[in-house]
Amino acid sequence: MLDLSRIQTLAQTYHAQEMMAALVWQRRFNEFDGAEVITDLASSPELWESFLFTKPVYAPDPNGLSFNGVLETLLAMANYRPMPETSMIQFFRYPADTLYLLAENQDITVSRLLDFGKKWRADEVSVCDGGPEDEEWEFRDYIQLRLRQALWSNDMRRRDRSAVVITYWWD
Repeated sequence: MLDLSRIQTLAQTYHAQEMMAALVWQRRFNEFDGAEVITDLASSPELWESFLFTKPVYAPDPNGLSFNGVLETLLAMANYRPMPETSMIQFFRYPADTLYLLAENQDITVSRLLDFGKKWRADEVSVCDGGPEDEEWEFRDYIQLRLRQALWSNDMRRRDRSAVVITYWWD
């Protein structure tokens, strides 16, 4: 059930990135600790531009794996019921296991973000910049085009900056 007055208050007081951070903060499974991830990101805002926590996205997706992740998320959100901590039955609040982080394409920045993957005990960490190792050529070219000069800067000396997407995945 949607509480419209609460939604209105949230929409007026929180940024979309803060709402995503709250979803990450709630999650804890296997080696993943959402509070640790958000604490580290909040203490290093100069390293990243935005992030999204969701199920893995595969593109191109001939087997429908990405849609399956979306479907699982929709089902979990539809079936979630708040339960006391002592209950034997617990529902996943937000069943994500993959963090996508957008950052400026600078070696030092990317290196520090890759180090976070080790600290956070991610099972897999990868960098997507549209390079030759990224997917099929049509998709790779699209990624490369979108990430080139994708980050705007208010500083005229820096002009537009290129970006990378760093993916952290926990099993």
